[in-house]
Amino acid sequence: MAPMLTLENPRARFSRTENRATLISCLGETLWYLSSSNKLDMIEYYIPRYREFTNLSRKATIAPGAYGPRVFSRKGKFFRKGKSQIEYVIESLDKKTDTRQAVIQIFDSKDLGKKDVPCTCTLQFLARDRKLHMLTSMRSNDAYFGLPHDVFAFTMFQEIVARSISHELGLYHHAVGSLHLYDKQESRARDFLNEGWQNKIAMPEMPDGDPWPSIKWLLDIEAQIRLGKGAHHIPDSIDSYWADLAHILRIKKLLVGPYKREIVKEKNAMSSKAYDEYIRARARASNVSVDEPQLSFESIQEEKAKPQKGRT
Repeated sequence: MAPMLTLENPRARFSRTENRATLISCLGETLWYLSSSNKLDMIEYYIPRYREFTNLSRKATIAPGAYGPRVFSRKGKFFRKGKSQIEYVIESLDKKTDTRQAVIQIFDSKDLGKKDVPCTCTLQFLARDRKLHMLTSMRSNDAYFGLPHDVFAFTMFQEIVARSISHELGLYHHAVGSLHLYDKQESRARDFLNEGWQNKIAMPEMPDGDPWPSIKWLLDIEAQIRLGKGAHHIPDSIDSYWADLAHILRIKKLLVGPYKREIVKEKNAMSSKAYDEYIRARARASNVSVDEPQLSFESIQEEKAKPQKGRT
């Protein structure tokens, strides 16, 4: 019997534990999907070992099994009538709320025998009583690395579709043919379990209304931040939900850069406290405290420029 996981609150989608703090890598992978990209340079910025997990060569530049082009692209074999699969699903649910055909196909028979074979078969969306439920069908799932990322990304898809059709978020179901744990991950999995139960803190609700303009903005600023281009400006017109995700992307960049103390500034600019414990853990690993008052990079430079007592 294939295991079935059910999330009653799909917004509680990321781990905040010391051993499996997954927010940045999960968010990065989700944005990779939403961008409809299959390029490895983007996903390896967030998951450096991605090509190792997918058995791709060092010379590879794209991931043939990438979900983004299959779900969000208007090109290739997976689009329908000039629409991406996600657009087709939203349109189908708008026309007939109780449709049983709001299904996205990811796995394809032509993937068989190749490297980077998708683990996900289908994503089905079911609207019932003004709530949008979702059923994911997996042929295979790595319980330690793959499962947390899949649940994060797919519940984000669920909430995006729910907002697109003005529905509330319902249940999330995750069915797996083979849910497994590799021997080399056993000790890390045990360490994770030994941390005990964590307090359930969910991400904030996605704002009402059409989410796609904000998603496009977030994808644009993600590319600017990742590539080190642009001013990364967050306009006042952007809802705090999406602005907070941009701050998280900035924190990711700062964690590997020379100005780690700027993490404090980014954290203090965020509206939601749901991400605080995660940011503290990541900052602590970089020897930065986000709980003590600290000067921003600009303030430090201003302080250095002031005349000092005792100097002539």
